[in-house]
Amino acid sequence: MVKFTTLLWITLLLGGCSANTEPKLDKPTDDAKQALPALHIQPEVYALGDIQEGEAAIVVFLIRNNGAQAVELVDIQVSCGCTAATPDSYIIPAGGFTQLKVSVDTTAKQEGIKKSVFVTDSLGHQASAILTFNVVENPHPKQGDIQGIFDGLCASCHFEPLVDIAEPAKLYAVGCAMCHGDAGQGAYAPQLLGFSSQEALVTLIGEGVGKPQMPGFAQSQGGPLSDKQIESLAHWIMTLPKISK
Repeated sequence: MVKFTTLLWITLLLGGCSANTEPKLDKPTDDAKQALPALHIQPEVYALGDIQEGEAAIVVFLIRNNGAQAVELVDIQVSCGCTAATPDSYIIPAGGFTQLKVSVDTTAKQEGIKKSVFVTDSLGHQASAILTFNVVENPHPKQGDIQGIFDGLCASCHFEPLVDIAEPAKLYAVGCAMCHGDAGQGAYAPQLLGFSSQEALVTLIGEGVGKPQMPGFAQSQGGPLSDKQIESLAHWIMTLPKISK
């Protein structure tokens, strides 16, 4: 009788557990599948780590077509000219994917770099991803390596667009904001606010600081800007409101 009672209690307990505590696993629904973006880049953020200056930062993303029909990649944009993005194929079948190779020229760059890539397909779907990394000093630079932001791919952002710009605000937005912040508050490079002398700022812009990250922008130093452009730019920067801490 005791054995029977014990077995009965064990049976009831086990039956109660299986009935009340067994987890219910929801099966994927059509709605869940439809929630996936039609065009998707994986991973959305790629943290590459440390890269020595002068070495290319290269990663491979996957562009996925989650739609029901094949699409063509009609537009691929990157956040700056030192970055290149090339897909294995511009046609992606329904439910398929293609690889996207992204490479960044690390010449004259510093830590905390973030680059973006944007893609659009033939149906108007868009997707984006971000590549982050730190550029560290290269103890063994190779002879002939690009040494400044006015050379190679970097010139497409730091040199070529600046030559014909006269308006100082646009000059700053195109040539300075990417490093010094959109309001001079500092970003990859130090802030430009707080100068008490416009003449000192003119000298800094024109002659640089002796580093490849901030060479002299004056034409006499091999840069893209005329003396008139530099004077105008320095005067405009001096009018920027100071940012309270």
